[in-house]
Amino acid sequence: MLDRLRLHVYPKEPLTCAKLTQYASLKLETKRRAKPTLHLLHVGRRKEKLRSAEAGAAADPKHKESSAMEVSGLDSDGKEFKNAEEMWREQIGEDGEQQEKKTQWYREGISYWEGVEASVDGVLGGFGNVNEVDIKGSEAFLQMLLSDRFPNARNNQHLVALDCGSGIGRITKNLLIRYFNEVDLLEPVSHFLDAARESLAPENHMAPDMHKATNFFCVPLQDFTPETGRYDVIWVQWCIGHLTDDDFVSFFKRAKVGLKPGGFFVLKENIARSDIF
Repeated sequence: MLDRLRLHVYPKEPLTCAKLTQYASLKLETKRRAKPTLHLLHVGRRKEKLRSAEAGAAADPKHKESSAMEVSGLDSDGKEFKNAEEMWREQIGEDGEQQEKKTQWYREGISYWEGVEASVDGVLGGFGNVNEVDIKGSEAFLQMLLSDRFPNARNNQHLVALDCGSGIGRITKNLLIRYFNEVDLLEPVSHFLDAARESLAPENHMAPDMHKATNFFCVPLQDFTPETGRYDVIWVQWCIGHLTDDDFVSFFKRAKVGLKPGGFFVLKENIARSDIF
């Protein structure tokens, strides 16, 4: 089954739903990456549901608000939920039990990846062949971004990137370190980060002189706060789905502080073609 991948670039400004849909995307075709132990609900609407909701909103403004989240979806075990709130109630509980269940949610995610081999095939869920087309598409997008937004990059402008959910350093080694003077890696799975540290040692990669992997943070996204104003680009790929909705929003609010003036988030994630993932 093929999924469509999209690359989005988000500027350093307040994040709203409207702004998250304004930026152009580059689409790639690749095989889907499975996450068998994570209960991730991806919600979607069919055209009929959209027309129904729009018609209802036109007739009754209150209907617009009530229908906004009435979208069904399936988790990775095939269980159906009427809406996102119902899924989150099961996964992270009500207010009284939420912290304990949320901790368990994250613990299970880390536990899964701790059992995965520190290799390209491992971090790509058995689809190591995706690596080449992924890097090729990302590089085309990054070149466009740098040319448009960082015109002084060729004139010795010192650029710094953060690779979120870096895994074994696949994206840093094959892409980011060739364009950024410094790359920091953020990854919660320790043996992945150890492999990245070894792979990105100066003697083991072909990056230009003065380009290096600087910091290796063994911290999950939901707990990370970057150094203020350090990064030109914060690259987030194939990992944001591990966060709960609240932590998703919280992460970007905190991470925004880590961007330099004019800096960007780049978010690349799998996009499904239907309500069933």
